[in-house]
Amino acid sequence: MSTATQDQHSHETQPSSQTRAVRPALAFMGSRVVGQSAMIEEVVRVIGRLSMSRAPVHFVGEPGAGKRFFARVLHETTAQGPLVVLSDESAPLDAAALHAAAESARGGTLVVVAIDRLPAELSDELVALANHGDTRLVATSERPLDPSSGCHAALCALFAETTVKLPTLQERANDLPQLVQHFFELHAARAHRSDLRGISPEASSLLEGHMFADHVRGLERAIEQAIGFAEGPFVTVSDLPEEIRAPKAPASPLLLGALPVQGLDLRAAVEEFETRMILQALERTGWNKNRASRLLGLNRTTLVEMIKRKRLAPPPGSRKPVSAKADAHEALALADAE
Repeated sequence: MSTATQDQHSHETQPSSQTRAVRPALAFMGSRVVGQSAMIEEVVRVIGRLSMSRAPVHFVGEPGAGKRFFARVLHETTAQGPLVVLSDESAPLDAAALHAAAESARGGTLVVVAIDRLPAELSDELVALANHGDTRLVATSERPLDPSSGCHAALCALFAETTVKLPTLQERANDLPQLVQHFFELHAARAHRSDLRGISPEASSLLEGHMFADHVRGLERAIEQAIGFAEGPFVTVSDLPEEIRAPKAPASPLLLGALPVQGLDLRAAVEEFETRMILQALERTGWNKNRASRLLGLNRTTLVEMIKRKRLAPPPGSRKPVSAKADAHEALALADAE
């Protein structure tokens, strides 16, 4: 049978007593949204607006971006009835599984995981449930619903105005220090590791700079595993999973192309590639030059000089003002880059 669970104790909703407090605007009963990046604040703002009705909601995001977690956050804004999660992880969905889950979720929230894989014959039943039942329907998928890709027209229309796009871990890079600290405190408490005092700066840098394929979930698993191996008093680089300690360098994108028949200006091509990689690293890290330099394998001073030489700057309105408490080196680098 398909998996339908009354989700009362998911791992995202059991923050330990040691978890760092998050400002009230980002707290929903047992669930805490860790991070204060612009993209996460926008997600929270939209959830707050959607919570004022019982309209169906669709969360879209990469694997591990937190779709089920934010479905629970939405449910907790109303705190009415049970939360039931229906997925096809163990078997394909069928009418019996849908009806049973809908009955269990009556008066609460029904979360349909991977709705883009929903059998076409169940689309009408799900639309009817959303339009006439007393249950809030929440759906998740990795990609937006699109009629041209086979999505039932009525099902696509159901979520046309209530789809919430969740950011990837790279898009919310400014939240990484908070996420690392949060997951350390959470899993150290669960493992009863009161002997651990934190994560070393070197290990934190590797965690924050790693490209996790499954985003927030991958970061959490890596920290949980490292806590299991740590001898204390700090989680160190040697405790991290091997793929983080010694990642395999991917082939250079420049080397994957073919030489045009008419030839090329090699210096210009290298310059363009270099600029593109620097901009991607800066955008991924929110223009934090310390983290960007680590992603590029450069000294920070070298990166600052390259930014100045190439006259690179953040998009208008995206740069954060440098406060009196900002790191002195970062403030100096910003001045140099301008």
